[in-house]
Amino acid sequence: MTPYELAASLYREISPVAPKLAAALNRALLEIGEGSILVGLPAGMGAGDDVSFSERESLRVDREAAAGVLSRITQALQLLEGHSNWQVIIERKGDAPSGRLDLMYTLFRPKKP
Repeated sequence: MTPYELAASLYREISPVAPKLAAALNRALLEIGEGSILVGLPAGMGAGDDVSFSERESLRVDREAAAGVLSRITQALQLLEGHSNWQVIIERKGDAPSGRLDLMYTLFRPKKP
């Protein structure tokens, strides 16, 4: 699966429930990419560079729907990790008022061994 096909598939799956995560995945896959073996590229663009960035999102969901949203995100991220070097850590903020789900995503591409 090419990065463009992966990005399109992830966007279709995630954007209805977590639009900022979908945009962050597009940035990771299409703008930053998997890393190149070429010499002289800016920091973060080489295959041997560690790259990470964060994104925050506040979603309006019922308590019952929150588990479904997180499940849908987790399933899509399994596709990401299966077809790219990118990984995502999801942190849930516990102090959110009722009806809101506050999430912080850390996207990272570790160095290739």
